[in-house]
Amino acid sequence: MLTLYFDYPSAASVVALLRLQRLADAGVAVAFEGFDPLGLDTALPVTLDQYEELERHAARAAELGLDLRRPTRRPPTLGAHVIGGVAGRAGLGASWRATCLRAYWHDDADLGDPEVLLTLAGRAGLDLDAARAALDDRDARLQLRQRMLMLRGRGIGGVPVLEVAGGTLVSPELSDDDLRALARL
Repeated sequence: MLTLYFDYPSAASVVALLRLQRLADAGVAVAFEGFDPLGLDTALPVTLDQYEELERHAARAAELGLDLRRPTRRPPTLGAHVIGGVAGRAGLGASWRATCLRAYWHDDADLGDPEVLLTLAGRAGLDLDAARAALDDRDARLQLRQRMLMLRGRGIGGVPVLEVAGGTLVSPELSDDDLRALARL
């Protein structure tokens, strides 16, 4: 089993998500866990590091089916990851992730805005009442934030990071064959 920790505003996460979703669709055991590495409740301007990461990963993302455009902000993503939990439980995790990626990287959507997230939830096929309830659930948000703090304590601070069953952390940039082999461990 592989677990990918990712965040939507990370171009490297885009490539990892698209690659690992293809492997998951082919039957490889992959779990996807959203991780907000900044842990802030406000949007930030896009940094030079984020633009450099975009330049480094744009061609590969395009090969995998998503053209990356320059975003205008780096939004907080805790709400998107909270709804991601709802999507996963509804069997719509892949749809939610694809919808968020396209919205952020192609349409410059503010993934920190609850109304934007609810619109995206509808596009992804989610029950809007369940999505709204998740966004409004302070305990769910706190629990997710605490889980992210616990993950930081295990060494997950940036994204993307891939965890192999047993807790070994590796780069998701390994070849598909290596990823398949690791998933069988």
